[in-house]
Amino acid sequence: MAYQRFFSIVIPAHNEESLLRKTLDCVVALNYPQDRYEAVVVENGSDDATHEIAKRYDSEHMNIRAYTSKEKGVSKARNWGLTQCSPQFEWVLFMDADTFLQPTFLQELNEYLEQHPKAGYGTTTVLLDDFSLVGRFWTHYINHSDRLIKVLHRIHIIRKDLTSKASYDEELSSGEDMKYGYALAKHGTYFFMRTKSVITSARRFQKKGYLKMFFINMQAAFPKKVLKKKGWEVIR
Repeated sequence: MAYQRFFSIVIPAHNEESLLRKTLDCVVALNYPQDRYEAVVVENGSDDATHEIAKRYDSEHMNIRAYTSKEKGVSKARNWGLTQCSPQFEWVLFMDADTFLQPTFLQELNEYLEQHPKAGYGTTTVLLDDFSLVGRFWTHYINHSDRLIKVLHRIHIIRKDLTSKASYDEELSSGEDMKYGYALAKHGTYFFMRTKSVITSARRFQKKGYLKMFFINMQAAFPKKVLKKKGWEVIR
């Protein structure tokens, strides 16, 4: 049996009352020893029931902890959430609050890391929860492009020793994922794990349109001085 690494899952959550229960139900249902993983939910600047939902799971489950911050910004929430992780953590996963892990995911990840000891930071294939022809096409496109250009996008997996080498740029509200990946590339080896156990909401694609979201995502490659002037529209 492979050594069971300790995983910390950091989940920033802003106005996520509609999906946070499903996300945390998936975390609770992970088929992995409860004393070898935790979830740190960072509610930031919500004006709905996000904090109350997170606290309920905190009170009912020993390995889920909920915090609140009045400052908005996913980068701030991720950086601060990392500081609240258990000293035991060996790998941290930064995950959106509309991403749903299937029960076998941590087992798969642990086995993958056992087989790839040089892995330092990376991501996985992600399935959009839109199973139409267009949705399936964009699932394929997203995963292919992420792997090709070695970026972090919807789930970020970082080895503990690398977390002190780089942090999310809190001045950015767009493109921060790509910039974080570029910073980590100076210190560790990128990996891309294929799995069917990570599902994410297609709500932004469905509400904005797939083609428009393509061009929005392409903006992540813009220089920092441009990205600082761009906001990230919250869609719920």
